[in-house]
Amino acid sequence: MSTAVGGQREIEIHHHFVWGSEQEAMDAVLAEYTDRNPNVSVAEEQTVINALRLMIKSRILREDPPDVWDEWPGANLRPTVEAGATADITELWERTDMDRAYFDGMVDVARFDGEYHAVPLDMHRISNLYYNVELFEAAGVDPARLSGPTELAEALPALAEQADQPIAVFGRNPFGLLQLWETLFLAHEGPSGYREAADGRPSPHRAGIRAGFDTLGKYLAAGPDNPEFMDSSDLEFAFSDGEAACINNGSWSTGHMAGTDMEFGHDWDCVPFPGTDGTHIVNTNAIVPAAHTEGDDEVMDFVEYLGSAETIERFNTISGSVPPRSDVSVAELHPMSRELHDAFGGRATQLPSMCHGLAVQPEQVVQLKDAVATFLQDRDADAAADTVVTALS
Repeated sequence: MSTAVGGQREIEIHHHFVWGSEQEAMDAVLAEYTDRNPNVSVAEEQTVINALRLMIKSRILREDPPDVWDEWPGANLRPTVEAGATADITELWERTDMDRAYFDGMVDVARFDGEYHAVPLDMHRISNLYYNVELFEAAGVDPARLSGPTELAEALPALAEQADQPIAVFGRNPFGLLQLWETLFLAHEGPSGYREAADGRPSPHRAGIRAGFDTLGKYLAAGPDNPEFMDSSDLEFAFSDGEAACINNGSWSTGHMAGTDMEFGHDWDCVPFPGTDGTHIVNTNAIVPAAHTEGDDEVMDFVEYLGSAETIERFNTISGSVPPRSDVSVAELHPMSRELHDAFGGRATQLPSMCHGLAVQPEQVVQLKDAVATFLQDRDADAAADTVVTALS
């Protein structure tokens, strides 16, 4: 909670940007803020995202939340908003024209029953296929000609002749399997089926739900022997070290690839996952101010700074993510991030991620993770589909 310390106003922020380019990006924007505002200090607490959520929940229950924290917005944040724990920042959004500057999908997940309670900081596409250009060419596989996830599965034997892992899948944290499954579900069922299932009507789409698990099973069979011991970082290194011909991961992997010797467009590339072209599953990390900060000019100035075009541009340029605003310069962004920014600003459909909580509430995410974790062990597509239908109903 904001306090006065040694003549300075202190603002408390908790966030999960604890390593790599994301940490560097947050360090840069916070340092810039304190340089501009010498009478304000920022008390910063960094922790991994799952621990952060537990900490925030505990402090809300103790009626002592930090002034600001970062969180997935959308359905994931709704219980916190409905509990009255977040500030209504509609005036800020409207006064600064954020409602016009942010992409439509980001506006939707920041707004709750007509009120704004969050400010998206970055943007990621989940439905990606990162691929090794040389290995795909050697196998005679053209990603542009893969019309769907089944065609990719059929290409895996040819890729297996060129790489130790034709496709790498990670399962140490269930979100790796879950984000791949939701991508496969979208590819099999289409955007209307995805949206209807996420909105609570999954039963008509059970066949597509099961098809996603069937295809996931084929990818697991072709992937590493022990995916349950592989995390997101292991996945990225398997790809950048040339062990894996392709992977699915969020576009945050672009930040990892930018730090390697591999050249974008020559050694590696990234395309919409087969069957999802024109539709993007998206995720965002958003800044959330606590309810007690309503009317607090210093905290509102801080939130306005974090959501400004200048700060959004700087944060995403350093982190390798995609700015969620349309009015920023993309000249310094990674070429992959520029491509995604153009896509998000065009006619492509943006669907909120179930895996990352934008489309479904926290307890549903837990049930979905349980479905994919169990599937990793028993490979029972029927049982997994039933669990998903129950979770989303």
